[in-house]
Amino acid sequence: MKKILTSGGALLMASALGSKILGLLRDRLFVQHFADTGQIDYIFAAFRIPDFFFFLLIGGTVSTLFLPRIVDLKSREKWQFVSSFFWGVFLFFGLFCGIASFFPKFFVKIFASGFTGEAQTEVAQLARYLFGSVFLLAVSSVFSAAQQAQQKFLSIALAPIIYTGTICLGVYFFAGIWGLSSIGLFAILGAFLHLAINSLAYFWGGGKLGIFWKKPASAWQNFASDFSYRTLNNAAFQINQSADVWIASFLVAGSVSAYQIGANLGMALFSIIGLPIARATFPKLTNHKKNIAEQKKIIVDSLKWILLLTIPATFIGFVWAEFWLKFLFNLNGEILRMGTIVLRWVILSLPFAAVIPVFSRVFLANDDVKTPMKISATSLFIATITAYILALKILPPEKAVLGLAIGTFLANFLSANLFGYLLWKKK
Repeated sequence: MKKILTSGGALLMASALGSKILGLLRDRLFVQHFADTGQIDYIFAAFRIPDFFFFLLIGGTVSTLFLPRIVDLKSREKWQFVSSFFWGVFLFFGLFCGIASFFPKFFVKIFASGFTGEAQTEVAQLARYLFGSVFLLAVSSVFSAAQQAQQKFLSIALAPIIYTGTICLGVYFFAGIWGLSSIGLFAILGAFLHLAINSLAYFWGGGKLGIFWKKPASAWQNFASDFSYRTLNNAAFQINQSADVWIASFLVAGSVSAYQIGANLGMALFSIIGLPIARATFPKLTNHKKNIAEQKKIIVDSLKWILLLTIPATFIGFVWAEFWLKFLFNLNGEILRMGTIVLRWVILSLPFAAVIPVFSRVFLANDDVKTPMKISATSLFIATITAYILALKILPPEKAVLGLAIGTFLANFLSANLFGYLLWKKK
């Protein structure tokens, strides 16, 4: 417990839980204010577009690229590296977001081509704001990584809570006045506060920011290849998530929101159960690097905890899926029916989803980064094709969301079993 507290683990876990709760509240407010207007699908589609690029290029790469490179630098070199990293994100991702905010409909036609022209226009208007918010979040992520490198976690824990909480307040008080624009405006405000908290903490702690380009040289060695590899590693999951929204845009009204709400609630348990156990297991696995027999013993112990926690959660979530959706989001009608279908299938995949990050860390602990990427890409490709065929070719429109739900289940099922098979083959 002392190690967890001093490393900031408890603080970050509390932040993750708080962010999840606020995320559920945010989705409930979306339903409350926009379900009757028929705009609820537009919101989830609009978020998916800038989120795709943020998590592909920034969210899944900044910390993994930044931290290993800064750890061995001297004091002056560290803030030079922070500066050069900052300007790289600011200029390149800022340029992309600027162009995207001027031409959001181009991206809407790709990500949500099943919507009508009027619907695409509303999605594009909201996406324009959200591209601004993800730019601010990207800049903030550099300061967040710098704080993490110094093992200072307070601002990192507070920032996401402030961001999501700001959106909740904006929707609660201004949705009736500004409509969808209230979401975009307060997403920008929340992202600005996110940036303010992390940047102030960085400068308060003695951090500096100057105008440098690619200094120090040792920290930038092989940067382009590492960035490309990590981007490819993130691509399979982000493409799968975007493909689900694209497929849902062709289905009956409410399909996008029903799928997103059901999947988000089901996978919230994955974040609470699977990821913390994986993080706790990883140091043990690395201590027994290349010792497969000992690593298998560690995995077996972890699996016992995962099954102990996920099986009851799966039973409760599956049996009372409709109740939880009513209670948490006040859903009704067709959205409730479709959301229940999605939640039940996602909950059924929870034990499989929870073991994936644990299994993958065995390969990472042994310096094998290619196998996890291949397994994820294969599983998600098969799942996406299956969802496409079921939802758009086989099932009737009123039941088509079942295809997306089965695709999500299949992705987790295949990935977990492929990891398990290859792991137990290791000697």
